[in-house]
Amino acid sequence: MDNKMSQQSPDAELQYIRKIIADSRTAFVEDGKPYIIWGLIVAVGMGITYVSAYTQRDLYTGFVWMGLVLFGWATIIWYIIKKRRAPKRATSFMDRIQGAIWGACGGALGLGVLLIVSYPHAADLPSIHPIYACFVSSLILGIAYFLSGIANDLNWLRNIGFAWWAGAVVMYVWPTIHVLGIYAAMLLLFQVVPGIILLRRYRRIVGTVQEA
Repeated sequence: MDNKMSQQSPDAELQYIRKIIADSRTAFVEDGKPYIIWGLIVAVGMGITYVSAYTQRDLYTGFVWMGLVLFGWATIIWYIIKKRRAPKRATSFMDRIQGAIWGACGGALGLGVLLIVSYPHAADLPSIHPIYACFVSSLILGIAYFLSGIANDLNWLRNIGFAWWAGAVVMYVWPTIHVLGIYAAMLLLFQVVPGIILLRRYRRIVGTVQEA
């Protein structure tokens, strides 16, 4: 083995080293697509819910949410299948960290909102009013973005966590139906837009690696 390695030309060894660096570099890059997918889906759902509540008109919000969630899961499943069919790359420790962060925060967010919305609210029951569901979601999303920014060594992504926490404060001190509109706008600004930035960054880095 050592003799075989020693017989390689310097150019071949340099090419091998470059390949290792390229694989390592792309392994740590987040493509941002899940941010965009779920950000748009929830923003559309919250926007329709807000318009329905504000105008006091039945816009079939329940059916809209059902369709959006089904579409979202179908898109995510397609995204996962496409990634698995792509050329294999080394699974990094950062991949597991990212999955753990968003898996834990996403699970907590979904469970928290489900309990708040479905549990009957009454003055004599120890429950949380459904209007505070967006407040709870913003707190958890702030944690997810803060940790994800640190994991990816991206200060701007980490700072988005502070934006979500600031929005949570507004939602807590101003509990009106306008919270739904604020939450929808925040999803577009602080989830869809960052997802687009991450996607462009991913394509730029991958393109640079492929050209090297």
